[in-house]
Amino acid sequence: MRKVPLVSSLKAGQRLAQSSRHPPSFLQLKTHAAQCRSPKQYRALLDCLKTYIPYSSLVCAWGYRSHKAIGFVFNYGYPIEFLRWYLTNGVIWKGPVFHEWLRTRKVQVSLDVAKRLKDRFDPELLEWVRKFDLEHSLGGGVIRNDVWIYFSMNMASDRKCRSHLKRFQLIVPILSEALKRSCPRPLLSHRETAIMERRAMGELIKQIAAAEGISGRTVRMHLQNAKRKLYTNDLINAVVIAVRSGMIDRTWKKWQWRKETQMSVHKKTKTSGGAL
Repeated sequence: MRKVPLVSSLKAGQRLAQSSRHPPSFLQLKTHAAQCRSPKQYRALLDCLKTYIPYSSLVCAWGYRSHKAIGFVFNYGYPIEFLRWYLTNGVIWKGPVFHEWLRTRKVQVSLDVAKRLKDRFDPELLEWVRKFDLEHSLGGGVIRNDVWIYFSMNMASDRKCRSHLKRFQLIVPILSEALKRSCPRPLLSHRETAIMERRAMGELIKQIAAAEGISGRTVRMHLQNAKRKLYTNDLINAVVIAVRSGMIDRTWKKWQWRKETQMSVHKKTKTSGGAL
């Protein structure tokens, strides 16, 4: 596939987003999504998406079911304070909406799940959701082998959620493929992961620097980057998030989409006798 320059892709996204009289069609969004190769391009895609589905904020993440690990988080407008609390407390593994999606593999309307599974909702979670007006949302994504990609899209009302549910179902696989191409690596780099793991074990800056063969200043720089990526200014909080989210879990280590894709292609080749 021919690579599309970043500038031309961003301009294409801006043209789609600015054409309010003629909102982009699904095919136009699909074409734009196919051009995404960077986080900046992906954000431009989400700008365009707002004219197709009028959402207020969106957050997406990928991870591994077997390890209960989050590898990556991409935030587009969700309150930072809410995300910080959410990740610090490992709420994704307690959230009924996420669990219902994993169980059924169907898009979930948050209020429907709240009514159906009222007893499973943590009162503190409900309090935070109400505090930031996140009661009306659609949740869904894709699952391939052990890897999941999940999207939570916040809407203005329950009626908006229901009226755009089919569009959300249609666009999620496209957004997922674009995310894989645009953000192909874990949120924390290999070096950041190693340093955060050592910090979680109680090692001091000097000890980490000696073990990693870098300066103390470089260690501090990596810790600052990790804190920023994990939506906090506090190092202890960052370590808690990294541990509870599974980001420093060495059992999965790195992004496996390429491996997953190769396995998928291999299966298709065997099934179709080599014709794809």
